[in-house]
Amino acid sequence: MFHPELNQLALMAIFSKDDLRDGTYISLKGVHRAFVCVMIHQGADATLHTVTLKQATGGAGTATGTAEKALLVNSPIYYNETTWASTNVLTAGTVTLGAYVFGADQTRSKLLVFDILPERDLDIANGFDCIGIDFTDLGATNAGGAFAILIPSRYAPLESVYAD
Repeated sequence: MFHPELNQLALMAIFSKDDLRDGTYISLKGVHRAFVCVMIHQGADATLHTVTLKQATGGAGTATGTAEKALLVNSPIYYNETTWASTNVLTAGTVTLGAYVFGADQTRSKLLVFDILPERDLDIANGFDCIGIDFTDLGATNAGGAFAILIPSRYAPLESVYAD
């Protein structure tokens, strides 16, 4: 049985077919590491799609962050834009200031994982501890969404009592 704090999923952007999708900001207070997973199924639409991570000083639970801005550093990513639906192989790379552009290949399932360390990637010194995600123009023939896997600090106190 997993401890509840070791199996945290935070909804960042719901799956939908629409033109624009701004994800909900989530707080990374007490989080050691976050893996932000982005999935797009590209239909018959040969358009580039940009996914951008943003940081904010507040606004967790809303699509508008307080004093939101782009990430300040280049972060590691893992991605597969061509064979994700049939293989689990991911390619390691680096994203510039939290923005990644998916290719225009059609009829593909695409996966991108941002590897976020709040102390490294967010402007913690100035109060930026929330993260959100923006999609550009998914269009009517595509579906996409994102979620985060949050790893709590190693020695953080338990937030609630639990039983096995």
